Amino acid sequence: MSESPLSPVTPRATTSKLRSNQDVVFIDVGARQIESNVVRDGIPIAVHDIDPDILNDVVIGEPIILYRIVSQSVKPGTPVPLDTVVDLTLARPNTLPVGIVRGVHEGLRATSIGNAYDRLVRGKPQAQRLVVRASEGPLSSTDVQVLKDLFLSGDVTIEDTVPGRDVQASIETLKMLTSFGTP
Repeated sequence: MSESPLSPVTPRATTSKLRSNQDVVFIDVGARQIESNVVRDGIPIAVHDIDPDILNDVVIGEPIILYRIVSQSVKPGTPVPLDTVVDLTLARPNTLPVGIVRGVHEGLRATSIGNAYDRLVRGKPQAQRLVVRASEGPLSSTDVQVLKDLFLSGDVTIEDTVPGRDVQASIETLKMLTSFGTP
């Protein structure tokens, strides 16, 4: 096998950040050592031996951006044949308004999911208990009072006789926040 001084490499956008607009970039793979000749303001820049253990402790990786599926082309739970294409719509949930989900409490529709989560769910285990109990059936009068107190602590009032501000809308809001909110 003969060694070529230049070998073609096809850039891959997912793993490399090459700054070439070419489809093929040539890199030197010869046996001879390449001497760096980088100069800044007339001063040669030396090659330094970096301690990878220290570097790993210092360098911050790419930020983790949390996305949630907010809609899909096939209804969730629908059986589909193998190789079926399902279109997903992803979004950063904390910036979306609570009102993206129908049936939520009117007093929170314009509030971001992140803000509402912080106000009503974060650090409040009763919120998750209420969601579980609501999935099992109607809430008891004690649970309804816990729900009202929870919303009141988040500066939102539940009004029993006003659709969109009642217990059902409040439960729907908690269900949505526990699904989309970020712990």
